[in-house]
Amino acid sequence: MLATIQFVWCYLWLTRPYVNTALYEQGRERMPFQGRSLMMVPMRWAHESAALHWMTGPFAGSRFWFPKPVAPEVMVQAVIDVACLLLTGYFVTKIYQASSRQRLLTPMVYPLLLVVCGATYVMHTVQNFRFIYDLPSLMFFAAAMYLMYFRWDWIYFAGLFVLATMNRETTLLLLPLYMLNGAVERGRLRWQLLFRMRTMAMVVPLTVVWIGWQVAMRHVFAQNVSEFYPRIDWNVKSMLAPQAWPQLLSACGYLLLFVVVARRQICDVRLRAWMWLVPVWFVFMFVYGILIETRVFGELIPFVVCATTLIVEEMLAARMRKSVREPGLEIAGSLESPLKVREAA
Repeated sequence: MLATIQFVWCYLWLTRPYVNTALYEQGRERMPFQGRSLMMVPMRWAHESAALHWMTGPFAGSRFWFPKPVAPEVMVQAVIDVACLLLTGYFVTKIYQASSRQRLLTPMVYPLLLVVCGATYVMHTVQNFRFIYDLPSLMFFAAAMYLMYFRWDWIYFAGLFVLATMNRETTLLLLPLYMLNGAVERGRLRWQLLFRMRTMAMVVPLTVVWIGWQVAMRHVFAQNVSEFYPRIDWNVKSMLAPQAWPQLLSACGYLLLFVVVARRQICDVRLRAWMWLVPVWFVFMFVYGILIETRVFGELIPFVVCATTLIVEEMLAARMRKSVREPGLEIAGSLESPLKVREAA
């Protein structure tokens, strides 16, 4: 809990908000940021709450620990971010426990999640921005993966998808993940099941909902200035600049490439099938995102953390099995009496 609070504290004070909260509350911020409007509700409530304005006083008086003006909106954002991280940790841990053979590394899942979030959302040389909807989006993706992995009833996924779409449009990438998840049967990924009727009966209506929401937001905020345009040139320049590589690879705590390389060590078939989302995600963000803003890979953190833990666990288990097969340890692990074991040693 202390580590979670410290991370959110650093996240709020060491990064710069790219979205102007005052304009965002009023619906006058730039697009597409204004269209990600779910967080308008708690921000407006915080701004109008007399109790929250009163509570900011003690924080504002401690200028050494709170160097920037403490607004009610920041306090609410901090509480929401802490809750989102805790929920994300819960969902990731449950998926890991269900997919692991030994569950050896359960205590390491949440600390690893915090470390990966720190590298992805805070550890930047340039473009050190934060966006008000990022950590809620992280939690929504973790919750969606949880619902898919444990095959909850479709109505839960549909409701979550609609709510998460109001927060950020990257929910579109949950649909190919849903298709991949549904195509795993009898211990393998069956490509012919990717477009089966039962899956498309969910994907097609949700696609219509997603498109409808995007059209509605562009109509409602048509007068707003827009920054929505392809970023291909920017990303090509970044990939060709060696000084940008450390920050580029810090997405998901430098573990994204590790998971791609060691993907065959993922023991769970469905999580291994989810790997196909990574190239889809990269192409999408190469066109519409700024890759050195590693936060654009943030929603992949739940999957990457779970996959990394499974891979490391399999590597440790393999080393343990190899050690047991060594002559001395094999005798020690046998059913011989302690005296005979000592004599053999």
